[in-house]
Amino acid sequence: MLYKYCPDENFEDLSSGRVIIHKSGFTNFPVRLAQEIFRRCLDYTDCRRLTVYDPCCGGGYLLTVLGFLNHSEISNLTGSDIDENALSLAADNLALLGSAGMNRRIERLKKLQLSHGKQNYADAIESAGRLKLIADKTDISTTIFKADALGYDYAALAFKPDIIITDVPYGKLVTWQGEGSFPDNLIPCLRPESVLAIISDKSQKLSSARFKRLEKHNIGKRKFEILKLDTDF
Repeated sequence: MLYKYCPDENFEDLSSGRVIIHKSGFTNFPVRLAQEIFRRCLDYTDCRRLTVYDPCCGGGYLLTVLGFLNHSEISNLTGSDIDENALSLAADNLALLGSAGMNRRIERLKKLQLSHGKQNYADAIESAGRLKLIADKTDISTTIFKADALGYDYAALAFKPDIIITDVPYGKLVTWQGEGSFPDNLIPCLRPESVLAIISDKSQKLSSARFKRLEKHNIGKRKFEILKLDTDF
């Protein structure tokens, strides 16, 4: 796939486990690819100050990265997951998009550096200082709630997302835990203008006759599709 919007830059400040918190058992996502998919989604919406939702948010890494890279376009980031441990991690990571959360993280990194004296902590403190310049000026609101992505009643959502972007469970680390038809079950929370980006393993088939496919790309073992509701269905 040819990258249209995100050049091959150094994203080490956003690498998992540096400033954004990582815990064993939770997946990461390539920063450059996340940004490329998001910017492609923007091609299909006229909305500004977007509400972005991830129904399989895990530890919130994908949403947090997008918040830092697109803070001028995003007004709200919402994530849900069936795993309460994941939600706790996601809440801590999304808090980094605000001054208070980033200050807490910097203090934690300073204590680790003082205790262990390792260069990686010193590097992380420098990265956190750069990210703090963004966090101090963002006004992104964040929301986390528990939900089974397959079985949740999305008609109950109090908002209509402009963009849904999600890296659905696959592989050995994570698996689906509920029952339902995805992405059709998302339809009650969508507007005709809503854009849906689904990232999955190449072997997974998640497309639906209810959606128009706008793009499909393979990247290594992954693929992603960008969809919109088919209003003629």
